[in-house]
Amino acid sequence: MPDFSTHRFFRVDPAHYSTYTDYVNESRGYPNEHTLRGLPLFAWLLQEPTTGWGLCPIGKWRIDDEDEVVIAQAIAAGAATEISAEQYVAERNAILDPPEPEPPEPPDPPI
Repeated sequence: MPDFSTHRFFRVDPAHYSTYTDYVNESRGYPNEHTLRGLPLFAWLLQEPTTGWGLCPIGKWRIDDEDEVVIAQAIAAGAATEISAEQYVAERNAILDPPEPEPPEPPDPPI
């Protein structure tokens, strides 16, 4: 498994994601001549098929003290959850390579 110790991992609610992308862009002065946005578009995130929530890995070096406050507020509001690297990998793998559906039960034989 790759070294994920340099990242933090989040599940994010699509209904609130633009709030966080707007915050990151404003706090970093994006867009500028070198960077268009601080977070990927929601459409670019892996999305959980059952909930529609996105999986968002973020490099730890990108998160500052003000960001920690925003992250804590998002988690408290139920708009995001932080997950472990192991959970992220398991969910990512399940999205990218879903298990085969169980075959249907055979019909009962005629009487």
